[in-house]
Amino acid sequence: MFPSPPPAAPEAATKARLREQAAGLRRGLSPQAFQNNGQAAQGHILSSALWREARSVALYVGVKQETPTDLLLDAAWTAGRVVWLPRVRHGQPGCMDFALCSGPQDLRPGPFGLREPTPALPGLGPEALGAAFSPDLFILPGLLFDLRGGRLGYGGGYYDRFLRRRPACPLLGLCFSCQVVPTLPLDPWDQRVDHLCTERGLQCLK
Repeated sequence: MFPSPPPAAPEAATKARLREQAAGLRRGLSPQAFQNNGQAAQGHILSSALWREARSVALYVGVKQETPTDLLLDAAWTAGRVVWLPRVRHGQPGCMDFALCSGPQDLRPGPFGLREPTPALPGLGPEALGAAFSPDLFILPGLLFDLRGGRLGYGGGYYDRFLRRRPACPLLGLCFSCQVVPTLPLDPWDQRVDHLCTERGLQCLK
């Protein structure tokens, strides 16, 4: 499914160094490649059984050089799916919640240049996993992913904290193929994904 990955990073490589390298790889994509690859990756998800069977999806709003999710959001809202989007919890570093959003009108600029649910929308934190918050599919971004489901984020720990109580639904990492490596140095609290999707296709990692 994916091309032969580059050699694994040395064990001594720190996460900070890997984040710098990953950010450079994404910045190296031309605007045309970014658009084409982003559309292709989303297309693989839209044609998958995972998406077809999901009535409720947790997504993100892509910013900067993140793999975009505009097609997924439009498709979900058009089909009347339940859409959950993340929001930073103010005054609680490294914590976020998810709120139900019925369309782009429910979003506003937030920290880190993110578009997030408006404050008026009630949010649910990790304590609600499996109860009020139970999406059928959870799609999340990352700077790097490995072929065992390892994920390297931006270092804030937002997703790792939120997913500490592992949801019952599949976790799907969305990125460009240049962000896939053989292995990542992971800590015990780092959460793995079950599936990985790039412009080259969608792969089950379990």
